[in-house]
Amino acid sequence: MADGEALDDAMEDRVQHADRLLRMAVNRIPEAVIIYDTDDRVAFVNQAYCDFFPYMPPVGELMGQSFEDVIRHSMVAPGVVLDPLARTDPDAYIAKRRHRLHNPQPQPFEQLTAGRWHLVREVRVQGVGFFGLRSDITDIKQREIELKMARDHLARQTQQLAEAREVAVRAREIAIAARLEAERANTAKSEFLARVSHELRTPLNAILGFSEIIRDQLLGDRSPQRYAEYAADIHHAGSHLLKLIDDILDMAKIEAGRLELLVDDVDLHGLLRELMHTCRPLARRNDNRFETHIPNDIGTLKGDVTRLRQVVLNLLSNACKFTRGGAVTLAARRLGSVDGRSDLVEITVTDTGIGMTEAQLARVFEDFIQADAAIARTYGGTGLGLPICRRLCLLMGGDIRLDSSPGSGTTARVILPVSGPPCSSSLPVG
Repeated sequence: MADGEALDDAMEDRVQHADRLLRMAVNRIPEAVIIYDTDDRVAFVNQAYCDFFPYMPPVGELMGQSFEDVIRHSMVAPGVVLDPLARTDPDAYIAKRRHRLHNPQPQPFEQLTAGRWHLVREVRVQGVGFFGLRSDITDIKQREIELKMARDHLARQTQQLAEAREVAVRAREIAIAARLEAERANTAKSEFLARVSHELRTPLNAILGFSEIIRDQLLGDRSPQRYAEYAADIHHAGSHLLKLIDDILDMAKIEAGRLELLVDDVDLHGLLRELMHTCRPLARRNDNRFETHIPNDIGTLKGDVTRLRQVVLNLLSNACKFTRGGAVTLAARRLGSVDGRSDLVEITVTDTGIGMTEAQLARVFEDFIQADAAIARTYGGTGLGLPICRRLCLLMGGDIRLDSSPGSGTTARVILPVSGPPCSSSLPVG
């Protein structure tokens, strides 16, 4: 009997010793531990728990307190409970927390308490009670925030670098395009100067040659008819030179924005009949038929008669020059109001000549450009005519439209408002 009692005492001593060791170990771990029994009273709490929550009573006083008492300690501490229900309905908040005590989340969760981040693990064992463990992860969260900030900063820098690279690539493309455009413009101007040089030398050589023959009377006194023909050739060459110089001066005025219009009432029927008589010889020179469709009641429009004559004459001259053994047609009609604008007049010059490709049409109105270098060598010209014509039409409030295809001829449409240009006297071209 005595041996049995001694064995029981030894077993109890060992249990108490193991309990002391367990409590000592739990009190030394950095995690906060609290245990509630089946009556929802504190059965165990370690020192770390009170360190986590300094507003709580000491460990000795917490032992045996009810769950509601512990929760109320936290509710009265400033900045601890963030749930607004704790202020609006304290009893409902306590009931909510008691429900979590009896039905803890199966997975760990993070919680911000009094400015510190905790990783919370909660377990309830049927017939034993509730076990809660909290780890302070504030430093880890801070490193996560810093890492996220660093990643965001890196992402922003990467985006900025990508944008900068895109800007650089775009700038390089613009620079290359500008360089190519400058080179193209320089080439066009060089070709223009070469064409002008040729256009100048040819009539000048004729003027000098024929004038020397007349001056020195190389044909003697018996060929007055030949001298008259040479004088006519000199006059023709001089007229060609004057037209060339006028074109160059017009383009210079346009480029400088100093071209002015002298606006007045223009008798369209009279002007177009005059141009018809002027251009018939040009048409016959290449065996072309010259046809007209000009209504007697075409009326008048407000415009610069000299500039309008220049535009239509240029179009007719081109049509006669680029057509051989075909037809050149001059027509006019009133279009009425279009798109809310004033009444319009359309003057059309149509030919059955060599025509143009889409690529040539795309460049034909560019300054110093001719549709095709081979055509320029064959037919001559400086490439200023059509650009000047379009600028003049725009200046008068209208435009020129070209329709053409290779081998099928070209149709040029001059469309002008009857009421005249936007400003009634003069308007610079910029």
